[in-house]
Amino acid sequence: MVSNRARRPVMFEDFPKNEIEFDRRFRQEQDCLDYLFSQRWPDGFVCPECGHPHYWKSARDLYRCRHCQKQVSVTTGTIFHGAKKSLILWFKALWWFSARTSGVNAIALQQLLGLGSYRTAWHWLQRLRTCTVFPDRQPLTGKVESDEFYLGGERSGKRGRGADHKCKVAVAVERQGKRLGRLRLSVIDDCSSAQLLPFVKAHVLSGSLVVTDGWKGYNGLERDFIHHRVLSSQAEEKESVLPGVHLVVSLVKRVILGTYQGRFNPEYLQRYLDEYVFRFNRRTCAAPGKRFWRIMQQAVSLPPLTNRQLRFRTT
Repeated sequence: MVSNRARRPVMFEDFPKNEIEFDRRFRQEQDCLDYLFSQRWPDGFVCPECGHPHYWKSARDLYRCRHCQKQVSVTTGTIFHGAKKSLILWFKALWWFSARTSGVNAIALQQLLGLGSYRTAWHWLQRLRTCTVFPDRQPLTGKVESDEFYLGGERSGKRGRGADHKCKVAVAVERQGKRLGRLRLSVIDDCSSAQLLPFVKAHVLSGSLVVTDGWKGYNGLERDFIHHRVLSSQAEEKESVLPGVHLVVSLVKRVILGTYQGRFNPEYLQRYLDEYVFRFNRRTCAAPGKRFWRIMQQAVSLPPLTNRQLRFRTT
């Protein structure tokens, strides 16, 4: 085999601008393999075992480290690892998932790709949803509204913080004048300070202005933030006192409850919320291909999950 030095791709935002360009660019399996190489090793091949930059490439698109002899493919250690379907189909699924404003559900994905089963499409989407949270994302800043809301529950019953048969979700959203900024959503066990304070601290920059209602679960925020309480017990006033939260909650419920008719497995709710946050925070992005590129960056960085982990582990 021929020995070669690691190639050095130019580092820039590399993505197709639209679906026509996407189809032209990824016509063959090798096109997809080359793109995965450039995204996984933007500065050239690096052995995941010893960090050595030199390799031999086999005819089967395997890379063998010249130092430790470790053999890898561009899909090893990524969400594509062990994929039985063509990478062309995977790329198309990722494009539809990321570039389309409303995304794509499992039934539609099965039909669009001609997959043999709904379960396959469902597992693919679960894998892609794990790629919507970025480890380098910056905390919310400025003025931030925070509250909780409830999703699900097959039966009508109590409303508010004591609601039964419902999933509890914490929300924080930036307010930039009359406009909304970035969003964070997280499933929580209850509405106690043990759940709410860590949520705010994890997602909001210390020293920011945090606006909440008078719920005791937010006691203690003043130690790390400028905490402004809006005291109101009237449900109809929520829209006026926390308008950003009110709008976000109505949008989330419309998407989640509309898609799943109020019935969904709580075990997977965080993934659905993560996908919604990804789309919300990029709602003004004019280049759909950039969303594709960002998720692809995650896809080649995250370790692979088995189908069992996808079914039984909440991310």
